[in-house]
Amino acid sequence: MSVAASALARLGGNLNRRDRRLLMICLGLVLVMVVVLAIFAPAKMQDDPVPSTYGTGNHGAKAAYLTLGKLGYNVERWTDPLNRLAAKADEHTVFITAEPFIDDPEVESAPIKAILDRGGRVLAVGRGALLLPHSSTALFFDHFAESCNATPVGFDSESGASRIRMRKQQYWNSSLPADRTEYACEGKPVVVEYHEGKGLVIWWADALPLENAGISMEDNLDLFLRSVGPAANAKVYWDESLHGETPSLWSYAEGTPVHLALLQLLLAAALLLLSYGRRSGPLRTDPVMSRASPLEFVRSLGGLFHKAHATNAAVDIANQHFRRQLQLQFGISQAVNATEAAQAIEKRLLKRDTGLIADLQAAENAAGGEPVKEGDALRLVQALEAHEERFASMLKPNAVKGN
Repeated sequence: MSVAASALARLGGNLNRRDRRLLMICLGLVLVMVVVLAIFAPAKMQDDPVPSTYGTGNHGAKAAYLTLGKLGYNVERWTDPLNRLAAKADEHTVFITAEPFIDDPEVESAPIKAILDRGGRVLAVGRGALLLPHSSTALFFDHFAESCNATPVGFDSESGASRIRMRKQQYWNSSLPADRTEYACEGKPVVVEYHEGKGLVIWWADALPLENAGISMEDNLDLFLRSVGPAANAKVYWDESLHGETPSLWSYAEGTPVHLALLQLLLAAALLLLSYGRRSGPLRTDPVMSRASPLEFVRSLGGLFHKAHATNAAVDIANQHFRRQLQLQFGISQAVNATEAAQAIEKRLLKRDTGLIADLQAAENAAGGEPVKEGDALRLVQALEAHEERFASMLKPNAVKGN
């Protein structure tokens, strides 16, 4: 037996039956929660196409973002409006936007133009071309195209790598002299560089070279670092404002079992509350009912009669009590039989009462006769009590008071 099982067995032996039942219910709830989480927990999104720096899936860019930090780059995520970044941009600013979601290209491209005019460097990937000056030169097609080995065709620093891997989903279509093609895939430009204002624009057709699954392919990492530029004095801003990402404490826990740990802590707190919370209130002693109280006496006596089927004894007790009251009220001796007692009462009341004679005779016969049914015994007892109350009300002014 394991240590945990032994400890649980010892704990169960120290608990009473009620607490053991509560413990088993709580353990059952824990087991149900574990099964439900295992079945219905959302699977990690490995195919999310957004190259976000928070993404840990195949298309996420968290590896590239962390790599910049490890290599000494001053890098941070940008989640504020772009015009705030444009207001403080200078020649050391490096802005990265990868496959952004663009609502109004005219409005959202203005800050990019301002960054370039101030001498900044902009790395735009995929749809990021819509934010660049003369972005109409970028054509989009076949989003699900396969990747290809792009070969260098330029002489700038970005084409220093021998070969890169990139998907054929779009290309640059421009005949402007300022646009320099650095890499081509099947003869179509997929990496382009040109100067704009005081700054530099670098455009990639696809985000594969900076994705988690593609940064290690071929010379993709070399292309990424050459596009960002040297780390000295550079301030890299990786845009997440156009991905809908907002930084929060919970975002750092994404992809980790922190949420499961929090659920377990909440469950443990609930178990503690159920186990000890009900014992921490004010102590109250259970009410103690005296066995000498009339109600307790009646219940006990009734239970004994019912268990022993002593209906005759119950009728006899009621009959003796009634005859004692007749002796007190009418002076009729308890030694006379039922008929003589009834005749004496009729003389006193000057009225014949056949019901009284029948009830007295039935009660007298029950004392030593055959067992009486419970219904008949109850009827006789109630009849004697009714006669007693009637005589007491009739003779009240002349009633004889006993000591």
